[in-house]
Amino acid sequence: MRVSSAPPRRTALVAGATGALLVLSMLISQAAARSGDAPAPAGHAHPPGTAAHDHGPVGGAARPLAGVPADDQSRGLVYRGLRAARTGPCVGAYEVTGTGMCTHGPDAPPAGMAVHRRIQPYSRTVAAMAPQALAVCEGDGVSGRRVEVLYIHGSTNRYDQYLETFRTLAEAVDTIFAESARATGGERRVRYVTETVNGACRPVVRRVQIPDSALTVRDWAPLLNAVRAAGYTRTDRKYLQFVDATVYCGIGGFAGDTRKNDQNRSNTGPEYARVDSGCWSAGVAAHELGHTLGAVNNNAPNSSGRAHCLDEYDVMCYQDSPTATIRTACPDRALNQRLDCNHDDYYHTNPTPGSYLATNYNVADNLFLIRGDSPGPTPGPGPTPGPGPTGGPAPGTFRLVNGAAPVCLDAPGGTGADGTPLAVSPCGDGTNQRVSQVGGTLRLLGKCLDASGAGTATGTPVILWSCSGAGNQQWVHRPDGSIAGGPSGRCIAPLGGAVTAGTRLVLADCDAQPTQRWARG
Repeated sequence: MRVSSAPPRRTALVAGATGALLVLSMLISQAAARSGDAPAPAGHAHPPGTAAHDHGPVGGAARPLAGVPADDQSRGLVYRGLRAARTGPCVGAYEVTGTGMCTHGPDAPPAGMAVHRRIQPYSRTVAAMAPQALAVCEGDGVSGRRVEVLYIHGSTNRYDQYLETFRTLAEAVDTIFAESARATGGERRVRYVTETVNGACRPVVRRVQIPDSALTVRDWAPLLNAVRAAGYTRTDRKYLQFVDATVYCGIGGFAGDTRKNDQNRSNTGPEYARVDSGCWSAGVAAHELGHTLGAVNNNAPNSSGRAHCLDEYDVMCYQDSPTATIRTACPDRALNQRLDCNHDDYYHTNPTPGSYLATNYNVADNLFLIRGDSPGPTPGPGPTPGPGPTGGPAPGTFRLVNGAAPVCLDAPGGTGADGTPLAVSPCGDGTNQRVSQVGGTLRLLGKCLDASGAGTATGTPVILWSCSGAGNQQWVHRPDGSIAGGPSGRCIAPLGGAVTAGTRLVLADCDAQPTQRWARG
């Protein structure tokens, strides 16, 4: 059964302001990325995806794969239904039996996510922090080449619960494309199917029900065929699918066409980007959509030969095989939320004449993206979120209002290492108590306050972790003084309600008690 939202109304082209884009980049992932886990090794610091295509051979040197690995279902590495192609359009990749699709194979989820651990929806408070009118409305919001967001479900329907999450994640994907373009002096936006919601331009999210069997089987073909049977086969569509299943992390279409013209197969559809519920996040969604838009061709300078790049940190880069060698060309991990960190493999709005992207296919030229004329910053490695304030109050303490001797939120030891547990300590002037607000995040010593392990239960430790824009790093300082976490809706409080120096901070049910009232100092 196909159920669509109301047709979008005609709206004017709205170019999102840079400040708003930077705020949304702080909301870039509903998923809990790298929260309380060990840091991901080089090559697995960003959300991975897989690659597939409908329309022809993989670009570059296409050599048949050696065979099909054994499944590792716990990590979403499901190869059932795939065969290593020896002839035809899938040479150099796998064929999804019975669909005409090709894929390089599945990938494990990034650190901090798990295929079988469902991402929690945005709370209303976190959703309200997202800037409005961030999607670009062009024309009637429907005509022409568009990226269309789908929620795919079976007999259990969570559309109402997750609608705001899907919209916000789609807008955060747009932020990745927009800010990556600005880093090269240009402007690009994702041309979504859009509608007006409460006066703001938002991506449409279609609800598509398919048989439960197509969701639970460990094979991509049944879901592909069911979505096609529901009517999602337009040649002017890329379908970004949030799938209510726990089979893969992500898998997506990939044409592998290196031609630098509008006839490049990456400029056509239908093409499909799939993200399962354990990996519902902006980074994974941008990665899978990136494949459908043509990233990364196998003849690119830093190609892995399997539709990814090897020069981290980058949305599309990671170690996609045991023999691949990763190098850290862009050492800032924040670039895991940006495309083509060195702007030499697949995404540049104004490549140098004679360079690879000046003579080969360039995702920035894809016809599913909106080109803008607004100038951007001088080309460089891209924006790097820092520890200082952006659009928030000046750095200062968070003092617990408890009627006793004042204590402040503190990072004991002052090192700012990932995993540092937060506590309360006597208020002082040290940098280990000076908290900055950047968008929806709270930052201390260059790291973000984080609900450990993406936990949402009472007692979950509050720690410092490298900023990823994940949902468990989003906080709201509410009028009553409490600091509430986005996905959990729970408040930061000393363990057991104690206010003695050194008491660890955890998530607790919000109760407006003095031990949950924090005043800026």
